[in-house]
Amino acid sequence: MDPKETPLKQIRTFQGDVAEALKRQQESLVSIQRAEHLKNPTQSDTSGTLQDSDKKKKEFFFLFLGSLLLFALGIFGARYTYDEFLGKVSTPTIDTPANRFLSPNTEISLEPKLDSRSTLIDTLKSAVENVPQGELRHIILKQKTGVRESLISASEFLRTLESRAPESLIRAFDPSFMFGALGKSTFLIIKLSSFENAFAGMLSWEKNLGQDIGPLFATAELLKNISHESVFTDVTDKNKDVRALMLENQPILLYSFLDNNMLIITDSFESLRTLIDRLTREKLSR
Repeated sequence: MDPKETPLKQIRTFQGDVAEALKRQQESLVSIQRAEHLKNPTQSDTSGTLQDSDKKKKEFFFLFLGSLLLFALGIFGARYTYDEFLGKVSTPTIDTPANRFLSPNTEISLEPKLDSRSTLIDTLKSAVENVPQGELRHIILKQKTGVRESLISASEFLRTLESRAPESLIRAFDPSFMFGALGKSTFLIIKLSSFENAFAGMLSWEKNLGQDIGPLFATAELLKNISHESVFTDVTDKNKDVRALMLENQPILLYSFLDNNMLIITDSFESLRTLIDRLTREKLSR
């Protein structure tokens, strides 16, 4: 053997041994991994199953969240639509004056001066002129105190007219009263707080009633021909008890009580019947 060839052969032999050892080691690692995989066949399957489970949970969560959102939007939309429908079909709320006891055809709002009887009478007579036959006109009487506006009460109304109504009668009147015209006739409706006191008080007031409030009514000219000896008498009209001041067969002033809680004063039987009928129908419709 040639001595010069020996180192090269030895080097090649060493390199081959290393390569062979690495090859065997690589094969061993692959074998170990394969063996471990065979020992735990469910490991990879479990990992895949967990991933699928997490994915399904996320999908279910988002599906539930979306359904909940759609449900909430549906409820909101239905409520909005319902409210809009009610707003279109419902009758708008209208503020009704406390002294509107029955529905008028027309209404006039006045702020008369309460400084004298004659001024108030002239203002009211002008307001009820030229009312068409069958039309009911309501005259709303107001007053201002600073910036505050209020209805004139029955006691203030009678005090300005300088009426001689007994104090017990005025106390029996509620503050609310309705003054107006029905065609050519004039009417005054006063709400009562005590029927017993009002009934007795009206009997006492009869001797001055014509002079105190008669000028407001359509029969004011006829009232001038009434003698001081003329008195109110009992009359029954359509089963209603009426107290009437007559000039021959012509009624000048009439008054009657409705359901013991209202006093109606007017100047014709026809107007009295109409007012009672309309007040009764208004009461039944409420």
